[in-house]
Amino acid sequence: MQTDRRTVLAAGTVLTTLAATGARAAEPAHEPEKGPSGIMEVIHVFADADGVSHVNRVKVVGSPKELPIDSVIASSIAQGVEDWHRAPAKTFTINVVGDIEAEVSDGTRVRIGKGDLVYLEDLTGKGHVTRLLTPVANLFIRMKPDFDFLKWASEPPTKANVWG
Repeated sequence: MQTDRRTVLAAGTVLTTLAATGARAAEPAHEPEKGPSGIMEVIHVFADADGVSHVNRVKVVGSPKELPIDSVIASSIAQGVEDWHRAPAKTFTINVVGDIEAEVSDGTRVRIGKGDLVYLEDLTGKGHVTRLLTPVANLFIRMKPDFDFLKWASEPPTKANVWG
């Protein structure tokens, strides 16, 4: 088979254009893969029996997992300091925008950035200080009073598909 120079140049141009734009052959649709178990980590703020607040990081086993919520509150907060206070209820908070430094009564400080998930259950004692280093937007997810965070985090999901 004989190919003229014009055909070779045209084919080279097409291939170069496809490579430069990232074009590729259509792939069949497939289900997204689930992430590895234990990839979700939650910053846990809690009070001990003496009312001293502490912070640790808890890995969540399995995914997806349902949460028994009471309400969801969206909030924008200006830069500043919220002095010593306790969580008003067992609450997850998702930091959507901004940077925070929290200090618990045992003296530990933790940085909370965009996308961090925090579970607050320091309902007694001195509580914690929240330093809003920049303006912040958060989602507060209030849980039912009988919610047991550590049990929820350590047990595998109860349903194969929580999406229905």
